[in-house]
Amino acid sequence: MDRTPNRIVALVIGVVFTLIGIVGFFVTSSMRVGNLMGFDVDIVHNIIHLVTGLIALVSVFLGWFRRFNQVFGIIYLLLGLAGLIYPGLYFNQLLMGMTHVNAADHVLHIVVGAVAAGVGFFVHDYDTSRATPTA
Repeated sequence: MDRTPNRIVALVIGVVFTLIGIVGFFVTSSMRVGNLMGFDVDIVHNIIHLVTGLIALVSVFLGWFRRFNQVFGIIYLLLGLAGLIYPGLYFNQLLMGMTHVNAADHVLHIVVGAVAAGVGFFVHDYDTSRATPTA
């Protein structure tokens, strides 16, 4: 497996989001808000994390990791910014009427989205694996 920055970022996102999605189900498995290390979670939020993580892992193994970082980065960056700036996205105290989030979630989404988008758009995929001598 090539060790490129885009592959590494997508792999880290995949592993972390999948684990957060799974652990989140132990915190709350309903629409009742739970707290996971200061972040609001509910069943929809857990499913979103789990699906995002699995898509990231699939992209790593299918070679679509750079495109994943670009798309994921833009979506999460916009979602985080919109959640902080535009309160009209909340219906019944849920973001877009679907899931519980707090300011910490928005800041984390902005940071992770910016890193993924930055790597996806601006870092070239040069192989960093060791060169093997040829005979």
